[in-house]
Amino acid sequence: MKVNARGAGKTPTFQVQPPAPPPDFVLDVLLTIRYITGMEQDTRAVILNTALELFSKQGFETVGVQAIADKAGLAKPSLYYYFKSKRGLLEAIVIEHGAELRAVVKKAAEYRHDLVMNLTSLFNETMNFARHDTAFFRLAHSLFSSAPETASHAAGGQLRRELVSMLRGLFTESSADHGNMKGREWVYAETFFGLLDTWAILLINGEVEFDNQLRRRIIHNYMHGIFS
Repeated sequence: MKVNARGAGKTPTFQVQPPAPPPDFVLDVLLTIRYITGMEQDTRAVILNTALELFSKQGFETVGVQAIADKAGLAKPSLYYYFKSKRGLLEAIVIEHGAELRAVVKKAAEYRHDLVMNLTSLFNETMNFARHDTAFFRLAHSLFSSAPETASHAAGGQLRRELVSMLRGLFTESSADHGNMKGREWVYAETFFGLLDTWAILLINGEVEFDNQLRRRIIHNYMHGIFS
């Protein structure tokens, strides 16, 4: 306790300094905060992964919030707490999983003055991604092909445009080395995007397995179309 008396005739002022919390108390508070934060992160991840599984198998439009909550073993308000709406949940999936796909395509599409090498890298890396994150790739495929007026199309449209734009950038840069490609970069980007999507779906559906010969043949046939 500290006494502060300033000037005669004034009532002394007492300033009480609260005791510092014991170290164990501070540690308990920090551990509690970390525990609660970890639980929230776990709950959010459970909701996200459950929704991704259901959306990829049944389609976004047909899966209800209650079905997601039931399969996740949570109350419906928990979903609204973390994601506000079913569409908000879909958008979170596209943002988080789509970021990895964007990074994969961006790196593989960096032009190295060897178009065959770039296209081969794009093909291989896209197939690897589809095998690694099958549920999201299947969901993305359904979003990309959904009707324009649907929430599915709105959620996936931006990701598709970004991916095609990266491919278009590759073909634009390579057209400086291959003059006959000029003016057709957008067509090449869209057709190669379709090629990647088709073969990836065949792969994750178990309808094809790739060996080096088949990979080379696919890229060779595509390059033949470019230079013909």
